[in-house]
Amino acid sequence: METKAGLKLIKPVLELKNVSTYYPGKQSYFKKQKFNQANYNINLKLRPGEILAIVGESGSGKSTLGNTIVGLVDDFEGEFIFQGSNYNPRIMSDLRSEIQIIFQDSLSSLNPRMKIGTAIIDVIKHHHPNTDVTERMDELFFKVNLSIITAGKYPHELSGGQRQRACIARALAVEPKILICDEIVSALDVSVQAKILNLLLRLVEEDHLAILFTTHDLHVVESFAHHVVVMKDGKIVEKGVTKDIFTNPQNAYTKTLLQSIPEKVNS
Repeated sequence: METKAGLKLIKPVLELKNVSTYYPGKQSYFKKQKFNQANYNINLKLRPGEILAIVGESGSGKSTLGNTIVGLVDDFEGEFIFQGSNYNPRIMSDLRSEIQIIFQDSLSSLNPRMKIGTAIIDVIKHHHPNTDVTERMDELFFKVNLSIITAGKYPHELSGGQRQRACIARALAVEPKILICDEIVSALDVSVQAKILNLLLRLVEEDHLAILFTTHDLHVVESFAHHVVVMKDGKIVEKGVTKDIFTNPQNAYTKTLLQSIPEKVNS
């Protein structure tokens, strides 16, 4: 794993400056629609070869932030910078192949009427039309530790872990520089979680991917992420090197989250 000093020398692939996001509130025929704020002045940097974990309870704004980065939220403020150039999340056509997002619910993320192989082939043909499709398919399935037999199956025929690997393979098919992983292991059992996390670690080490990993479970990221951002009520309350956050948290909310981990309670 890259050292703290080593990562700081690498230029960010993604940077957010004072990003705030909003979602529509209740609408009335007699009053102007109000907007509720989901994120408040978020500042962060993500570098190639880095896993940055965003942790917080449900409703903390972490998933909304990931959705905003890829243009799935309409109302926002602030600066979004990809490889040194500003971009507008509302206009993502040029960046779809650079920034990919994977969601918690792998079943609803895949077309139920489309075989896994077909779904991935369509992505390859669209983004890399001159690529040998068969060869690339073999590479992707090998990379995510899926049997090529899986290509002929429908999503409902696979386990949750297999479906999540298929989603990762589909995202990798466009050859992105950033993967946003939104609670992608929270619905999986512990042994499958570990395999998915090890896969992501390997992608970072071998392909120098940058991963933004959102989760409500600090225990998942303790030996996995390089840096941690702790969010509460849409705000960053603490951020730093993972080891520092776990051994010497400064914020009261971070301390409460750490105390909720069974190993921390029993130690």
